[in-house]
Amino acid sequence: MYRHRRSPRLEAVVASTKALAIVFLLLGCEAEEAAAPISSSTLAARFEQFVESGAAQPATSAAALLERLGTLWELSNALALEGAPIPVDYPAHVKRNFLDLNKAGAEPDLEILERARDIIDRYSRELALKAKNPNAIGTLTLTPPGPFRVGELVTLSQTYTVGDIPMRPGGGIILTTNRGIAGQADDPSAENHVSVTSSRPEAILELAEPWGNWQSFINRTTLSWRLRDVNLEPGDTVTITYGTTLGGGGGARLQRWSNDRVIFPVHIDLEGKGELLTPHWPSVEVRGAREISHVNVIVPSRVAGNEPFDIAVRSEDNNKNLSSATTPRYRVLLEGKALRTIPAGSGALTVLEDIVLERPGVYRFEVRSDDRTLQALSNPIVVSADPELRVYWGETHGHSGFAEGQGSPDGYYRFGRDVARLDFASLSEHDLWLDDGEWLALKEAVTTYLEPGRFTAILGYEWTASNPDGGHHNVFFSDTADRKRVPVQETLSPEELYQRLRAENDPEDVLIIPHAHQSADWRKSDVEMERLAEIQSGHGTFEYFGNKYLQQGWEVGFIGASDNHNGHPGYSGTGNRQLGGLAAVLAPQNTPQAIFQALRDRATYATTGERIVLEATLNGSRMGTRVPMALERRLECRVHGTAPIDTIDVIKNGNVVFTRRFLEAQLRSSAFLQIKVESSAEVFTGHKNPRPARLWRGSVSVKGADLVDFKRPWYFNPGTFSLGRDEADTNRLELSTNTRGRGKGILLELSGANRDTTIVVEWDESREIVPRDGTTPEMMDREPQTLPAGTASFRLGDLEGGLGRKEIKVVENVDSIQLQLVPADAELDQEFEFVDKEDLAPGDYYYLRVTQVDGSMAWSSPWWVGSRPR
Repeated sequence: MYRHRRSPRLEAVVASTKALAIVFLLLGCEAEEAAAPISSSTLAARFEQFVESGAAQPATSAAALLERLGTLWELSNALALEGAPIPVDYPAHVKRNFLDLNKAGAEPDLEILERARDIIDRYSRELALKAKNPNAIGTLTLTPPGPFRVGELVTLSQTYTVGDIPMRPGGGIILTTNRGIAGQADDPSAENHVSVTSSRPEAILELAEPWGNWQSFINRTTLSWRLRDVNLEPGDTVTITYGTTLGGGGGARLQRWSNDRVIFPVHIDLEGKGELLTPHWPSVEVRGAREISHVNVIVPSRVAGNEPFDIAVRSEDNNKNLSSATTPRYRVLLEGKALRTIPAGSGALTVLEDIVLERPGVYRFEVRSDDRTLQALSNPIVVSADPELRVYWGETHGHSGFAEGQGSPDGYYRFGRDVARLDFASLSEHDLWLDDGEWLALKEAVTTYLEPGRFTAILGYEWTASNPDGGHHNVFFSDTADRKRVPVQETLSPEELYQRLRAENDPEDVLIIPHAHQSADWRKSDVEMERLAEIQSGHGTFEYFGNKYLQQGWEVGFIGASDNHNGHPGYSGTGNRQLGGLAAVLAPQNTPQAIFQALRDRATYATTGERIVLEATLNGSRMGTRVPMALERRLECRVHGTAPIDTIDVIKNGNVVFTRRFLEAQLRSSAFLQIKVESSAEVFTGHKNPRPARLWRGSVSVKGADLVDFKRPWYFNPGTFSLGRDEADTNRLELSTNTRGRGKGILLELSGANRDTTIVVEWDESREIVPRDGTTPEMMDREPQTLPAGTASFRLGDLEGGLGRKEIKVVENVDSIQLQLVPADAELDQEFEFVDKEDLAPGDYYYLRVTQVDGSMAWSSPWWVGSRPR
């Protein structure tokens, strides 16, 4: 007799499984009395009864289908708590049909009813089968077990062993190959060739187009084989070989980013009816390459004098993964003097403990190899006598393999804590793909990795509605005590999300952060729970989004996050358009209570991912506060950068009212220049997603001087950024990058520069880069554009104040190319003061925007002055 498998930690949780009241919630009703949780012993019987009732009396109305959908959702979550593999797209199908049936009204379209009935019947059969017999579908194993390294050519075998149900002719397997390996089955002499063989010689598996109920919510590449002639019986095997070499292919090329749990999904059709089933997917680990291309140094941002702290030195491969190589000897220096030595042969992550600084001030540590081919400057650390508030760095928006990403919760939190050196983090998985078993795992991970004083893990998830239905909102809880997510499968709108969260929690225990990727609807908010807005991520820089909320009268602070899907919170590396973003929190200590309260209090600022220290007050009050009405508003700011500070802008009620430039320089024969390309990402036509990214592919040429050297930004994604000399013309650089809402800056060093020296920037025709995330043209602010080729020419003698700028109109957006002279000794630390005495009104809001020479940025949370406007 089959007995459900359940870990001891799940035993207590099953007693609090989501009750039958979900059905009533789906129908918009309230249950008078919550039904008892489903017990392990009755789950299989409940599933069998559910399937039989659907076959005997098919639902024909939207209300009946909603009731069945609600019951199936309840049963499937109970099965997930038993550890059964829930089909990855099933929760998304529940959400879609729940939404369609509710939108359809009393007389839905027949197609909507048929689609919902098909989804309910299909998944109920698969889940009932798993509840009754966990070996019905069969098993998968992966060999060799790894670990492997990014970019390696490997040969992997994934073997499917037929379970208790034979595979009949017409059945077969479908693989998805867009993540770890980009598979192909056409050319055995090329990389990534995939082949399929069977242990039964007479069984023929033919390459075929995907069939049956294959559907996809995200972009996937598929390969499919169908069985011919004979059954595959229980115990027979099908071996899928990734990277066959017999035809000279050389192997399969692994992905460019490291991850602790890389899977190669396989779906099974046993009966030839087109119903694809999901077995448990094994995984392998992919580590960084055996090379060191970069070194990075991370220190705390604020400490007290004589307080011990750590310096983390991270050796990285070309794609910013933690390297698998052993290190050369590094010297760690402070103010030019040797401090510590890291011996050759050390691991790629070295933590130097018990570093102490006595004197107040701002410090940066230098690390370099003996041959100086590897060197880096740390982020700034501010030492003061007794800091009331510290700066803690965190990630509030990242994903793993529970959604459409990669990796485990353990790998996610280990990377955030140890590799990215974060102070706090949340794994905010998409509820669109989340079940109760995974929600339990997220809770357990928070408990496991919470270490007050060192690392704060925060329980959260992402409410994942598309732009027309309210957009994405990240939801966080102050603790894990009996916290239940309010998923998109049970709520139609942000208003329903707010209502349910309020009904089931004290609002002070909840934090909601909307973001602009699938943009949240800034016309709707909850003032007690929605306290921050994410304006920066790996998808782009969306300052406009924060202003949309502020202009509606909502009081939201600003943070950045990565939205990384590769299990790399806080330091995205390859896989995102840009580094992503970080949330800086001003709190007295690193505890769950202090961090969560600081987030709710808007004691935050955002950066593009660099650890810029931003200290700012308005009339003596910290950012994120409402200050008394005053006829003089004094903004005071100190900023300690990771690169020279370019500008600080004062934004008042959404408009720049003052700009301070810090890089003004005179033209000299030995000259330093900044070139920055930028594309704006505002929204002009109501609640829509911002325009796509702009691709800049072209060249930078120096005429009338010699190009001595050039410098890339501190962070660049090798997958989307390249800069190098033209082999035939050493005065010409080939540049390729893309921008969405912020600038990318490069530095040039010239000799023999004069007033007639000219810098010519040329770019090719390109098409705006549409996100591959299900965004349709109807969801975007405007249609994607084909952008013509162009040229911008800057004669150094014509620069006004050492600055030149060419603007390019793209419909309503304004893109730009900027060139400016930069002093050789440009400062990384700047102070700033601005006093506003004009056009003052109650309710005015202000915030600061800092831009560095490499294009990286920081934004303070706003201040509000006086009473709220009516």
